[in-house]
Amino acid sequence: MASYRKEAQGTELLIFELALGTGQGASDLTRMEWAHIESDGVWVTQGKTKARLWIPFTSALKAAQETTKRTSLSHILNDEFGRKLNYDQIQKKVMAVRKATGLTEFILHGLRYSAASELAEAGCTDQQIAAIIGHKSLSMIQKYSKGASQKRLAKQAQTLREQNKNRP
Repeated sequence: MASYRKEAQGTELLIFELALGTGQGASDLTRMEWAHIESDGVWVTQGKTKARLWIPFTSALKAAQETTKRTSLSHILNDEFGRKLNYDQIQKKVMAVRKATGLTEFILHGLRYSAASELAEAGCTDQQIAAIIGHKSLSMIQKYSKGASQKRLAKQAQTLREQNKNRP
């Protein structure tokens, strides 16, 4: 992630930060509009689930959004002429940065998993993770956060174990 952020700028960085910061898939990113931004967050209606979510910006997403040249009155992700970017176009923009950084084994959709993992590692509940990534079922939330909180939970468990041993 650090390598991508170091290499990317403008729209390519905004795509990355939108994907990671909102935990949304590429097709949902293409539908985000400037008018959907409210109170340092963005309203998203997921194409697949039809879930309507308000997602606060991460600090990195806010910075990318503020520093990216706005070329359209409607869609957030667009080309230099203000035309809305489609799924293939954002994939190509991200791939160009990935190739430049040697990160070709990673995919844009992986940022959806990364978002869920970061939230799990931060100690978020399944309901809090769902409020960002939009999945309703526990199994899908667990699929996306896939053991990310295991290390944190294991440390907590061992701490409790040690504390219990020291009881009179």
